[in-house]
Amino acid sequence: MRPFTVLFRLAITLALTGLVVGMITVLTGPQLKEIATSGEWSHSPVALASTGTRSLIYDQNGELMATFFDENRSPILLELIPQEVRDAILAIEDANFYSHQGVDLKATARALIENVDAGGISQGGSTITQQLIKNLVLTPEQTVERKVQEAALAVRLEDQLTKDEIYEIYLNTVYFGGSAYGIKAAAEVYFGLDLANKNPAEIQATLDEGLGWPEAALLASLIRNPSVNDPTVNPQVATYQRRIVLDRLAELGYFSPAEAEEYSQTPLPSERFQPTLPSADDFFVAEVRRSLLEDPTFLGGGIQSRTEDLLGINGGIRVFTTFNPVTQQMAIEARDEVLRDKWGVDPFFTVSIAAMDPDNGAVRAMIGGESFDSESQFNLATQGRRQPGSSFKTFVLVTALQRGIQTNDKVNGEGPCEFPEDTEPDGIYEANNFANDDGEIAEIKDLLLSSSNCGFLKLGQLAGLNNIISTARLMGIDSEMDPVISLPLGVEEVSPMEMANAYDTLASGGIKREPYFIERIERLENDEWISIYEHSEDDRYLPQRILTESVSCWATDALWANVRQGTGVRAGWPMGSQPAAGKTGTTENFEDAWFVGYTPYLSTAVWMGNPNEKISMRGIYPYGNVTGGSFPAEVWGAFNEKYHANLPIRTFPYCNPFPQRGEYLRTADDPEAGTNPCPGQITLDYLSDEEIDACEDEIPEGFEECDYEYDYLDIDAVRVTIYCGDPPPEEPEESEQEEVEESEDDSEPQDDQTEETTEVT
Repeated sequence: MRPFTVLFRLAITLALTGLVVGMITVLTGPQLKEIATSGEWSHSPVALASTGTRSLIYDQNGELMATFFDENRSPILLELIPQEVRDAILAIEDANFYSHQGVDLKATARALIENVDAGGISQGGSTITQQLIKNLVLTPEQTVERKVQEAALAVRLEDQLTKDEIYEIYLNTVYFGGSAYGIKAAAEVYFGLDLANKNPAEIQATLDEGLGWPEAALLASLIRNPSVNDPTVNPQVATYQRRIVLDRLAELGYFSPAEAEEYSQTPLPSERFQPTLPSADDFFVAEVRRSLLEDPTFLGGGIQSRTEDLLGINGGIRVFTTFNPVTQQMAIEARDEVLRDKWGVDPFFTVSIAAMDPDNGAVRAMIGGESFDSESQFNLATQGRRQPGSSFKTFVLVTALQRGIQTNDKVNGEGPCEFPEDTEPDGIYEANNFANDDGEIAEIKDLLLSSSNCGFLKLGQLAGLNNIISTARLMGIDSEMDPVISLPLGVEEVSPMEMANAYDTLASGGIKREPYFIERIERLENDEWISIYEHSEDDRYLPQRILTESVSCWATDALWANVRQGTGVRAGWPMGSQPAAGKTGTTENFEDAWFVGYTPYLSTAVWMGNPNEKISMRGIYPYGNVTGGSFPAEVWGAFNEKYHANLPIRTFPYCNPFPQRGEYLRTADDPEAGTNPCPGQITLDYLSDEEIDACEDEIPEGFEECDYEYDYLDIDAVRVTIYCGDPPPEEPEESEQEEVEESEDDSEPQDDQTEETTEVT
């Protein structure tokens, strides 16, 4: 039947109802005439408004982990919806849906008569198609003229879409109350059906099992007045309204009155469920949300547009993240097993963990605090900035290595130590080693193992404070840093995510990668998911070589030793297992404690403290005072032992094998040359506490005998250099010696010193 014919019959039907002439005039007025006689039915389709749908956040394995929505809606195909639900809704809303042309003439006439008598809209009479027009095309204005527009557009829509297409859209958009739009959301909210992460066949099976006649009747009864008929709010009203639907179904022959009575005895749901809608209340998800809203890289447009995309107002998006739920659970278990189960530490103190993959920069796990709730949504892993303590000494070491200093060079680590400092009241900055230890003159590597404050303050002067800041920034520290004399002791505040990122640069052999949370994003367009963003290693995520493999190797060698025999021993696990490297950090008054470390598989930062303020962690069983080598190292070790349990042992590829100290390095002309040999000379690492004459050692065949000397650097640092074939450099004249001594007060080495240190290996 042509649309104009339907509208003409509608006008005749209305006239026959005895309505006043004025009403007929409205019905045959210019608007209706224009709609009905345009002659462009196939060329100007009715434009249905875009309906929102949930935005879905997935983990690394494609499992749903969170949803965002303005309207809780998740469309499904009509064929997946149980027949009982389809029949129940039609029985009460539009029994003649499959026989009319968009308008039920008798029902409309009856409704209009009652509305005129009432002086307004008191009776619905709208078909499913008309309701769809009202919800997705017209404004909710309640006037007789609007009802006519609704009817005319409904007829046009029926000419565009099939009945099943119209009914499917309706069942996916109608509001059931409880923030549930559409059948799928309603089944989840009122009956607790788990429909997340299911394929169509599984969804259909779950709905068929969970939605029988009693449930279908309840859902049908909710449509006309969701808030009043809500069984969780007004159970008596809901019982009555459901019975009306059941009686109507019995009247239409779907089952007997006796069965209707039996179905009416089925208990109503007493609470709303959301078991299949993972909450956005999670630190990782919150970080993804922040990235989507604040960074136009992902969704483009302005903040309003990005917000609408995230909330599904524009049709919904799917976000696939780097989050690994197994890794996250390992981190949580490690925290709880060490702090709570093993030692019974009060939750007043907690840990924050950030872990990322050195191969690509993907963030795999993140603990932003003890729990994520309305009172605690501050993400300590990304937003929390605390002093890193001695874990910052790694940047001092790396900077020194870049300037030609080596881990077997000796520095005076005796304490207390003093340095000129204009900002101090008496012009002197004084520092002590941890626990007021006397310290010693020792190799830099050994000073790292003991975490010597005085030794690294002096090394910081030698390497240059601004150089250290540059190195830290290149490796991944974005927080503000000032070149204060105490910088090497970790006094500038950083976040766990920054520290994990910076150490990740060492784990990957000197290649810096930006940490990222989002792999790809898809947008729902015309019922298809279209990719709009894909992570790739270009632009902002382009890997950059920041350090040489040699520098990364020597730093890793020292940090690996720290896990085996230094302050980080509690972070290690049984010998012969996965190589790991890391550094402890403890701040003044034991307010913050860190362990930051890495393997070839994972870079992880663990911070411990009070999440709200700086409070001393003294007198905590069993360690007494909490240091980075206590609980944080234990948590790091427990987490990484779990993570690496089923992974093959993997060495650091840029450092395989680790440099062997105390062995000769071959000359550059030798095809089997060792690490960074210098032409015409060999180097013997100095391991003994006593002076030795290298020329007394047995020199391998093919090498020349060597002389040796102590080469004093700046700030009480000393290098053992072994020259091969050529005599040692001449001692400087007295006047030159005085100039060298005067330069010792400078914070950075002079150019000639830098050249000298880079000359030897």
